[in-house]
Amino acid sequence: MRPYLRSANVTWDGVSLGDVKEMNFDDRDFETYCLERGDLLLNEASGSPNEVGKPVIWDGQIENCCFQNTLLRVRSTQTDMKYLYWYCYYAALSGRFGDAGRGVNIRHLGKSGLAQFPIPVAPRELQGEIAAQLDKQFEQLKLLERTARIVQDRVVALRSAVLADAFAGQLVPQDPNDEPASALLERIADSRRPV
Repeated sequence: MRPYLRSANVTWDGVSLGDVKEMNFDDRDFETYCLERGDLLLNEASGSPNEVGKPVIWDGQIENCCFQNTLLRVRSTQTDMKYLYWYCYYAALSGRFGDAGRGVNIRHLGKSGLAQFPIPVAPRELQGEIAAQLDKQFEQLKLLERTARIVQDRVVALRSAVLADAFAGQLVPQDPNDEPASALLERIADSRRPV
């Protein structure tokens, strides 16, 4: 029994190791499906065109880990793997891999579809620089997204606090002759009760 990755383990945020399955790989299959650090894995199929080809780079987090045929593995000695990752990220997110796939409800890219998919390759000396710039830009984007979530949570909390203060009559000075909100709400509820 050996651990293996399947399409559920490939996310837009990287490899998810929360639910890694195991199955029997004989020696021949293990040699074929064993992952190596730096392998690029792509989702082979999806019901959503923008999920076909979703990529991750395997960092070797689990020893002797394999992959299932719901994933495609890419290895290259000619092209920077991080450069390939970013191009595949673009092709998946834009739906280009999905458009190239076969199928109606579920789009399958498959090995033959991937082999025929044109990938523009920058000069070797620029590939690492391009990948590094994309890494940097996406890190900044993630930071901005985290900041936006924090601000959004604070706005929700502030809105709740303001509403609580408003219903408690603490936003503006109160006239002691005014009817309290609780009495008004009780009167409204009484008026809606069936007679």
